[in-house]
Amino acid sequence: QSERSGVPVALGHDLSHLQDVDIVVYSTAVPVQHEELREARLRGINVMSRAACLAELMRGHKTIAVAGSHGKTTTTWMLGHLLNEAQIDPVIMCGGALNALNGLGGQAGAGELFVAEVDESDGGFLHVDPQVAILTNLEAEHIRHYGDFSSLCQAVTEWLAAVPADGTIITSDDAMAMRVCEQAQAPHIVCGLESGDYSCTDIEIAAESSSFTVVHKGSELGRVEITMPGLHNISNALCAIAAARSIQSDISITTLANCERVDRRFSVRAERNGIRIVEDYAHHPTEIVATIAAAQFGASAVHVLFQPHRFSRTLDSFQDFVSCFDQAASVILLPIYAAHEEAIPGVHSRSLVEAIGAHKRSQNLDATHVQYAAHPEAAIGFLNACAEPGDTILVLGAGDVHQVIPGLIEAVTC
Repeated sequence: QSERSGVPVALGHDLSHLQDVDIVVYSTAVPVQHEELREARLRGINVMSRAACLAELMRGHKTIAVAGSHGKTTTTWMLGHLLNEAQIDPVIMCGGALNALNGLGGQAGAGELFVAEVDESDGGFLHVDPQVAILTNLEAEHIRHYGDFSSLCQAVTEWLAAVPADGTIITSDDAMAMRVCEQAQAPHIVCGLESGDYSCTDIEIAAESSSFTVVHKGSELGRVEITMPGLHNISNALCAIAAARSIQSDISITTLANCERVDRRFSVRAERNGIRIVEDYAHHPTEIVATIAAAQFGASAVHVLFQPHRFSRTLDSFQDFVSCFDQAASVILLPIYAAHEEAIPGVHSRSLVEAIGAHKRSQNLDATHVQYAAHPEAAIGFLNACAEPGDTILVLGAGDVHQVIPGLIEAVTC
């Protein structure tokens, strides 16, 4: 899509990329001493992090920023969709691809609003000074950057405290999300499944959707259907609705019924011989639990293929990973996706598989279908042997695990 828009795209790294450029924008996943960055500085080219670039792009706009440990991308797009349907035409920067945005994650809207997902993983969100800040939830993630959870919480507290008094802060009723708002000067809107300024009743979850009645301070606003299953997605929708109504109070919330899913967010890739194959970006224990729970609404049994993401996350959340597959009938793990990290001695998917099996046995759960696969072909064979008509296979991870899906579809089809 970028090339069709006239933007040249090059894969790999080469100093020739610096020819005739004014700015080099980089991800913090790229080492500071990377040869292209080092050479750009030597040539006097402006070098800017992605977060700093985003902040520059936001200048002159009314900014709505979405932060949180989970659900940022889905919430950002739900909000963008609601505003688009209301003909507000915001600029949108979303962390996932969408057919509605021509396969991209952004929209160069002509309106005054700028809706963006902001990243707390490297402190990049601190570059952004929003008028409306959304915090979906807050967990002990990215501790290698912050040092400890309290330092992460302090950074979020300071970010929210900077939202102006005439702005708005929107959070879920997550305990930590509520706590980091204690120093805020802006009005705080709370969204909860059961209580809060925005809540919901009469929840119904199906295999491919969820529906609920939205309640605002005791008054019903109407029935809403979203095109994805799961309580976590209802929570995301409530935050998006609250933000959209803070911009335009009469906005139509029912238009969420035609809001497509972000790619790799409970994306149904195929249904063959009665077996559904779903891909999801879930890579944190909390996300895995929620995604398995959502998949159970449309399946007799759920089988999980998981690619752990980063050695540091696998180590830091090891015990949570051990128990997050309790509701899966079978579990198979691929090698850890490094995401540019160096390997940590002793941290391996095999160790996690052994611990998951031991945990399942201790809970009187079936541990016979917990395995490690050194390569995708072994994982595909395992899943094909386990899955039966009526079951769902979940392919989970934030790395390149999606590459197994064509082979998995072919195997299940045979």
